[in-house]
Amino acid sequence: MIGTHVIARTLTILLLLLGTCGVSGYGEYRKRLPNGERVPHPCRANFYWHGLGHINALGGGRRNDFGKDFAAHGHTWTQALCRLDSDGDGMTNGQELGDPDCEWIAGSGNVPSRTTQITHPGVCDPYSSAACATKNDWVSCKGAELECDAINSPDVLNFTIRFPETEVPAEDTTYMCMIFDVPSDRDYHYIASKPLIDNDNVMHHIVVSGCADTTEALPNAPYKCGMSAGRGCTTGLGGWTVGSPGECLNDKFGLSFGKSKFTRFALEFHWNNPNEVSGWKDSSGMTFFYTPNLRPNNGSIMSVGQWHLAIPPGRPEVTFRGECTSDCTQRLMTEPIYVPTALNHMHYLGRAGFVEHIRNGQRLRYLTNEPEYSYDNPLYFQFDEPVQILPGDSLVTTCTFQSTYKKKWVFYGDATSDEMCFGFLWYYPEHALKKGNCLSWKSINMCGDESITVGNCNVWGFLFQADAQSRALYKAVSTNCNLASNMCTPECKMAVMDYMQHPCMRGGDVTSFVRRLTIRSKPGMEFLGKLRMCDVKKNDFGFPTSGAAGTSMVSLLLIMLAMLMA
Repeated sequence: MIGTHVIARTLTILLLLLGTCGVSGYGEYRKRLPNGERVPHPCRANFYWHGLGHINALGGGRRNDFGKDFAAHGHTWTQALCRLDSDGDGMTNGQELGDPDCEWIAGSGNVPSRTTQITHPGVCDPYSSAACATKNDWVSCKGAELECDAINSPDVLNFTIRFPETEVPAEDTTYMCMIFDVPSDRDYHYIASKPLIDNDNVMHHIVVSGCADTTEALPNAPYKCGMSAGRGCTTGLGGWTVGSPGECLNDKFGLSFGKSKFTRFALEFHWNNPNEVSGWKDSSGMTFFYTPNLRPNNGSIMSVGQWHLAIPPGRPEVTFRGECTSDCTQRLMTEPIYVPTALNHMHYLGRAGFVEHIRNGQRLRYLTNEPEYSYDNPLYFQFDEPVQILPGDSLVTTCTFQSTYKKKWVFYGDATSDEMCFGFLWYYPEHALKKGNCLSWKSINMCGDESITVGNCNVWGFLFQADAQSRALYKAVSTNCNLASNMCTPECKMAVMDYMQHPCMRGGDVTSFVRRLTIRSKPGMEFLGKLRMCDVKKNDFGFPTSGAAGTSMVSLLLIMLAMLMA
């Protein structure tokens, strides 16, 4: 598209175009090697070396010694290549890649005998040893630097906020938050930011949120927060992730903060410590660049994608799709919005990601187009002329995952070992969008959580008994069914049968969605237990009826477990 360029510190435009045309490049070669997509960078924590045979960690250009040997063997994992020691460190390529006995066969679906403690067959180990010093002088341990002309303007100021030195829990995944005061003597536009990373062994990403004014006493020290800072700090303003040197906003908009809005920022840290190492500490933070000379528009960030993910193990390709529908954008948007920047977000199983802009059933353009997705190296798509999105347009997010090396199912979740499927769209003007998210759960569009209606089922109205019918049905089950008795009385059976006839309970994705929301609380689990006490002709919760008058506690627990996994 004329006027569109890809900010790719990690990939050239040529590689992107080749990928779009179906040429896989080094991504295909990784699949021909045991653990080929899981080889760590020797001196950059949380990074994989994606261009395994190349001097450039991201692929392309000159080959390293392993790449030369790989090419000499026809880009195939052979017994001979496996038994070579390409980097001369005393370990065979097979030992370094987790296939010491040279048994792994590409495309067979089998998992290498070892999937942990993988080392680079082209980089001498131990990396920092005297014996390897001269052999590894080609390896770059530096990340990219932020390039943003705007921050050099004389009117641009900056401030830095960071955590005090804080102990990192010996846990796989930790979300830690802290709230900070920011300049508030007048209104400002935040136009750029860059990370200040203290412990790159654990730091995975940072989310920046604006905090609404509140009389509540806010903590002035780090606190565990899950995947949200809470405390009224719910408006996403930006952030950082592994591989990014920072962010630089299009000059047509800024993110508003200061006297009339957001006098505090929350930093949400994701610490990734898969080996559960104890004793680590971190005091990372962010530097923000801002100006009192407000830009033409206030902007914000919109999220699109799919909330329900269930990825089976051992699959070369699994694809999920989420749609922000035409009807939803009509409801959420009060006027057109303009998108200057877009970004895909998955975790380490992510292999390809796309966000399509569709109008009247026709795709106008890709807002993101990554046939070779890399979590370690985020690819920002920027448009010289921001893309106009009209009310009534739709936005389709597609995520493709590869679970070849997984032995268990992977679901949506906060941890790096879980998965996500999002597109993030920076947009302006901020006031044109009522809600900043438009996500799907299976085929159901959340539409900013405003009102979810599928057929004759109003999900929120049903769950919160907002109408007389829902209240009566819920009350009848609650009153007539007693879990402690474990008896299916005639009154209970009649109440359950009536409840299951409601449009929200007649099966399909909407019933699964209601179930998913209900089971998230203890009262909800108890209520579902009451529904299961009596046989009903059709069990729309997805479990076969047993013919018994009741259900045992063990059966109930199994049902609840299955619901959680759905």
